[in-house]
Amino acid sequence: MKISMRMRVEICALAAASACAAPGDSEQAREPVASQRETVALDRRGPFTIHGTATLHGVTSTGIESNPIDLSAAPFAVYSLSHGELVREVGVGLADGTFTVPVTTGARTWELETNLFGTPNLAVGDAREPDLDRTVLGRLDATQPTAETDVSISATGLAAWQFADTTQIMSANNGAVVFSPEFQFATPPAIGDTAITAQTIDWAAQGVPLVEAAKGDTVVMSQLVTRTSGTEVYNAVARIGAADGFTQRDGVAATLNVVMSPVPQKSLALHWEGPRFEALRAEAGASAVDLAGAPLFFIDALPDAERFGFYANAPDLMGYFPSDSTANLAVTVEYGNPYSTRGRPWDEFAIINYPFAVPVQLGAAAPRNEFAGYHANLSLSQLCDGIIAPLISPVRNVRIAGRDLGVAQSGVGPSPTVRWDAPRLGRATQYFVSLKQLTEVSARTVSTVVASFVTRDRSLQIPSTFLVPGGTYLLSMTAVNFGTVDRTTSLFGDGLPFASARSITATFTP
Repeated sequence: MKISMRMRVEICALAAASACAAPGDSEQAREPVASQRETVALDRRGPFTIHGTATLHGVTSTGIESNPIDLSAAPFAVYSLSHGELVREVGVGLADGTFTVPVTTGARTWELETNLFGTPNLAVGDAREPDLDRTVLGRLDATQPTAETDVSISATGLAAWQFADTTQIMSANNGAVVFSPEFQFATPPAIGDTAITAQTIDWAAQGVPLVEAAKGDTVVMSQLVTRTSGTEVYNAVARIGAADGFTQRDGVAATLNVVMSPVPQKSLALHWEGPRFEALRAEAGASAVDLAGAPLFFIDALPDAERFGFYANAPDLMGYFPSDSTANLAVTVEYGNPYSTRGRPWDEFAIINYPFAVPVQLGAAAPRNEFAGYHANLSLSQLCDGIIAPLISPVRNVRIAGRDLGVAQSGVGPSPTVRWDAPRLGRATQYFVSLKQLTEVSARTVSTVVASFVTRDRSLQIPSTFLVPGGTYLLSMTAVNFGTVDRTTSLFGDGLPFASARSITATFTP
């Protein structure tokens, strides 16, 4: 029997969603969780303590090194329900990478709050031993330059330069990735050039660590060339060169010389399903509009990406911006993957982005755009038959204090409960909820993230700590299929697959 492309998309979406699910998990299986938590007390004998850890893992060219994260300056707290009210208990973090937080007597679930990056993050659930582990690429002792550190770049053996070509500089052992350095050259490559001669960039301006050859750091430079498939245009890694012995000292100029050579190529047939992405616009928020030129499909690579996900800046292997993102498009790409660690090729993964802009406005101030839409990081094996289509859609029917948050609401109370329905497409393993406050600055609407929550349930009580009387707020709601990763127990965990759909609610006031 011949299977139509639409049937293949639906079959692949179902298969991918099933592959992402935790064993035995389903939307139906998750439905009773809230009521179970209401009837099963974890500890009625008295207050208890959450014991958590935080470890930083660095993926280097020789293996993975780990250090505890100093939590001595990090705030911790727990909100738990007691006699119908959320009670806040304050915890403590230590320099050895551990933290403890007390929980009130008889609590069944709680909202664990920490603030490591300037905004409170709250994990809603019942984790007794959560972790704040993070993974980065490169040595944990890598140092940033503190002064201008010029690098003079020369390269020979380039493929004849085309208008949309670009280069990347990569040092895996210290995690440095410099994208498109040619944009900073005094004399960028001209069409047809096959060499770059003594063009300078300031390494300190790149936000990446210094390269130290004595510590095992090596540097390569790749060229992504412009190619076509039918009427579609894309970039792909075609040539690479190593800079032997390149090393740096803070504030001292250095020279980077490379000789480029061809990278073995492979082919991948892709099918961009634009109408299926476009169907998400009606669910993204009121008056959502497309962002021209923003939908994209990239293939990147990182060591152990299958295990750790998109955990760090990654070199691009291929980049494609659809000529008409709302259409069905077929494109066959050719690209190479020159990156490996100890003889093992880096794991390749796809990055899919289909954003919308949702205008929000405070009073007569000029509106601002909040960004919604679809984003996914998937291993190539999860791209069923090369079909690029959404695997999940936004949440539906958001209510606050029992009122429809599809329209503006006022007087919802100092600690309202938000509820929502599951996505119509795919299965959410968890939900990310960002509480944003709107203010007016220079006659323009500005939004500020007040707190970010993650929960496995389809309801959330906002602590009164985060709502100011008279303030105006909205919610950024993201339905996520994160495979086996559970952000309520591993607050900064990552992995593949990650498929998400974000929507923006109307405004509300306490």
